[in-house]
Amino acid sequence: MDQYCLVLTGRLLPGHDPASAHARMAEAFGMQDADFRQRVFERAPLLIRRGLELAAAQAQAAQLEGMGVEARPEPDQAALVWLLRAGQTRGPLPEAALDRYAEPGDQWCHDGGQQWFAWSPAASGEPLPPPLPTDASAAVPPPIPASTTPERPRGTLGWAIAATVFAALSLYWHVLAPFAVLAALAVLLWIVRRPGAPGRGWAIAALLVGAAGVTVWMHQPIEPAAPAAAQAYVPRPLQPLEFEDDDDDGAQIVTSANAGQCAAAAPSPRGDEDRFLLTGGQRLLTGRAQRKGDTYVAEAAASFDRACHPASLQLYVFRSGVFIGTALEDAAGAAEEKLADFQLADEQHLSITLVPCKAQGADCGTPDKKQAELLHQGGGWIVRQVALAKP
Repeated sequence: MDQYCLVLTGRLLPGHDPASAHARMAEAFGMQDADFRQRVFERAPLLIRRGLELAAAQAQAAQLEGMGVEARPEPDQAALVWLLRAGQTRGPLPEAALDRYAEPGDQWCHDGGQQWFAWSPAASGEPLPPPLPTDASAAVPPPIPASTTPERPRGTLGWAIAATVFAALSLYWHVLAPFAVLAALAVLLWIVRRPGAPGRGWAIAALLVGAAGVTVWMHQPIEPAAPAAAQAYVPRPLQPLEFEDDDDDGAQIVTSANAGQCAAAAPSPRGDEDRFLLTGGQRLLTGRAQRKGDTYVAEAAASFDRACHPASLQLYVFRSGVFIGTALEDAAGAAEEKLADFQLADEQHLSITLVPCKAQGADCGTPDKKQAELLHQGGGWIVRQVALAKP
């Protein structure tokens, strides 16, 4: 049987007040009004339900439209994508529905991918108009007739004085010095070709002052070039939970049908960071978390079995309420290693204790210490794993 998902488009239906619609939606999601707009509505278009039959998807879409917001059923596919619009990450969305929700100027990436691609609508395919005809006879303008009146000497003295003032300014603004030399040389040649024209002394003075400005300009220290701006950091979106029938060991993994039961049995969120994990990535909270200043680290299950026991654990790091990354490169699997403990030494240093286990029910080995640190780069905060020297 085909499965469908429900996508919140982020558009309000005509005739509905935005404030009232947001309030009704926030109450339905069990969130505060401002928190709902920031965490859910401003991230639309957003996939909010998965694994539904067509009738159920259409019924839920009708309920949301009754609250004043637009929602659409879409075929549920494993391939998901994210949108980057005006510097804000939106989604996830089914990859097949990308063209229905993307806008010009958006960027998109595959779920779990690192590279963003520019999105553009399909070309209209309309032919270009033919080129305008050209007239070869009009391409070259007619020559200018030569003047029959003899050229009379003009105010050479005024031009020579102006060239001297321009050269004096180049002593303060050295970039003008080459142009001052050229101007003085042009005025001097003009005077030389006209015997008896005044201003020769001023033109020579302008040439000497301009040459002095060029000398100072060539010997001034060169300022080092400004460093290139650091590339903006784009956080890697959270990957939603994968629902499978069983794993390689034969253990039953939770499916979308009973995911809600496990979420109901999990600890309740204690802040905006916990609610973001539940809304954005469909994680299952374990209740363990630590906060130091503006840094918050929460432990959550990246996958869990049918009995709602965590199958793998991950540490999610927030800075000033914004998710910046995971502390472990790969989630700690309960069958292979246990996430025994973690400790925030300060706002930028996190120590992690992992205990390796060969098999379920077997004794675990020597604890392994890992450390992660929070770094602020040009584009924002990131989490980096630090390798510790083994004894």
